[in-house]
Amino acid sequence: MPRRFGLPSVYAAAAVATAVTTVAPLAVTEPASGLSARPVVTEPTRPYIVTAHTRGDARDLVSEARWRVRRYYTAVLPGFATWLSDREVAELRADARVRSLEPDRRVHPMGGRALNRRHGRELPLGGRHGRAATGRGVTVYVLDSGVDVGHREFGDRAWRAFDATGGHGADCSGHGTQVAGVAAGRTYGVAPQARIASVKVLGCGFGSMSDVLAGADWVRRHARGPAVANMSIGGEPSPALDAAVSNLTRAGVLVVAAAGNSGESACSVSPARRAFAVAASDSADLRAPFSNHGPCVDLYAPGVDVRSAWLEGTTREESGTSMAAPHVSGIAALYLESHRGSSPSTLASWLKSTATRGVIRQNPSRTPNLLLHSGGL
Repeated sequence: MPRRFGLPSVYAAAAVATAVTTVAPLAVTEPASGLSARPVVTEPTRPYIVTAHTRGDARDLVSEARWRVRRYYTAVLPGFATWLSDREVAELRADARVRSLEPDRRVHPMGGRALNRRHGRELPLGGRHGRAATGRGVTVYVLDSGVDVGHREFGDRAWRAFDATGGHGADCSGHGTQVAGVAAGRTYGVAPQARIASVKVLGCGFGSMSDVLAGADWVRRHARGPAVANMSIGGEPSPALDAAVSNLTRAGVLVVAAAGNSGESACSVSPARRAFAVAASDSADLRAPFSNHGPCVDLYAPGVDVRSAWLEGTTREESGTSMAAPHVSGIAALYLESHRGSSPSTLASWLKSTATRGVIRQNPSRTPNLLLHSGGL
């Protein structure tokens, strides 16, 4: 498997976004016409994401030198990431070319029995699972903290595709490696022959919305063949990320996302509120108490004490909707292996139509009572 890795020039020079206010030092103007020099204070700025109405509007805005553009998005939405002062924020909000303007907020990861539960309709499971499809020929794009591509669980099927943080794509937290292992690991994965493209959008613990958008933009420009994108991450509602997820889906890539771990409505989390959102259940089909819920959830999948790959060639058990989402991405890969031309809407409908109904206990109102099932694949 070739190792594709590198940053386009528009990203290579970009700084990683933070939420810390920056204040430039005092600059002193040269005296003119006998006047005394007066200090000029540069206004404090913060990171923002600007979404324009059209690509032409975005291009025109970026061409105006006063914006300190950090990232320019060309595929999943017409927009850019920049640093703005309060005055500039007010100016852009009044600009007819701007659709939305939002702070560049932090994004967090949403981090045996599970393998069996996605196949068996009834408990007890008896320790056996059926597997015919393997996900061969399908790519799972893992937008996360990176993947330990040398782990024995992945063989030669994983590679570092893109690093939005400006590094070398290495996983320094283990979260992305575990997510990839659930989706497509050799031993613990749902689709053990699927390819794994690591799209690093988080650092060691968290990331920025602008980096997540850069990762989604990269996937939109490079995804080929049957593919699914897994986002076991989440943050505050983001119009830009919502638009990116919708556009990536329209381009033919189903986006599967963790519903979130705060025990509240998944409609309050991006990307879950626009993606195929997955809540977490345990091996006894109880809703995990931490799992988000509500009408934005599409179905449940195992998310408690899930064993998968970890850093340095090890394995580890973890819980979270982060672990539930890649179960769905793996099943999606199994389906796409034999239904290569299926649209995301067809795939999403199939996932819900084959799910086991009515078995989740302590399921909150207005949350679909659907548990992931392989549909005999």
